[in-house]
Amino acid sequence: MKFLALLYLFFSVATLYAQDSSDAVKHLGAGMVIGGVGGYAAHKISKGQRGWTWAGAVGSSLAAGLAKEALYDQPRGASWETRDVIFTTLGGVVSALALEVFTGNSGNRRRNGGYGKNCGCLVTQLNLNEELELPNFTENGSGDIASELQATYLLR
Repeated sequence: MKFLALLYLFFSVATLYAQDSSDAVKHLGAGMVIGGVGGYAAHKISKGQRGWTWAGAVGSSLAAGLAKEALYDQPRGASWETRDVIFTTLGGVVSALALEVFTGNSGNRRRNGGYGKNCGCLVTQLNLNEELELPNFTENGSGDIASELQATYLLR
């Protein structure tokens, strides 16, 4: 679903670019880069909290767009262009969506922050009373430890 939203957003921006200013793609790209850096920094600082990742990505690209218009274009005599700020901020939104997909904030967590049965892992409970049995590796096997552990788990 996130991929479809990202794809829709990309194509809507591409259509806007075809109908709007010539440097909108540059502002969108700059917003994506700045938003990606700001969002990833916020993701690391806040230990993966989704809201702070979005705030870092969108906020940093919005601040960059406003600063560019106010501090760079105004002293040079250029007129204020709100659509440049919007395209820069939209780049931050795109980077926030990408960060959400790539950093794993997919909504699989419970409200208390733990993982549930749908986490995709094979072992859901750890019983420390049983003796741990490691698989016997053969020379003719695939050499992939994950497949060996899965086979051992399923054959128990």
